[in-house]
Amino acid sequence: MSRKANGTAISSKRRGKIDPLKINIGRGFFILNTVLWFGYGVYIYYDMAIVNNNNASADIVTLFAFVNAGLLLFSGIKLGKPEKWTYIFAVSVTGFNILLSLFNIVDLFFLISFLLDLLILWAVIPFRRQYFPTP
Repeated sequence: MSRKANGTAISSKRRGKIDPLKINIGRGFFILNTVLWFGYGVYIYYDMAIVNNNNASADIVTLFAFVNAGLLLFSGIKLGKPEKWTYIFAVSVTGFNILLSLFNIVDLFFLISFLLDLLILWAVIPFRRQYFPTP
């Protein structure tokens, strides 16, 4: 017997809600990726500035890695807010990070980051119903 025949159809209000556990999983992936990029920034600075004595390039590359980590952290924090711009921002940061990782996929770090970004998209895409409800 189907749910409609039983009279226990799922209401449209309940269908639009996202489980808080799923939001926390999405946030956790963002935080994990943030830690990964922050650690990569520290490693790159150590390798380029201290080991190879290339301070100017190390500063620029480390700044880009830290900005990326900051954007990922901000997206993870704001993900639970039911506002359209937070969803668009989170998906666009993830998309940018996928492209960034895809260009350097031969490195193990970027391969891990790419796979983690795919997990983030897998976790975040179903939230579309919460942020853009159908009338």
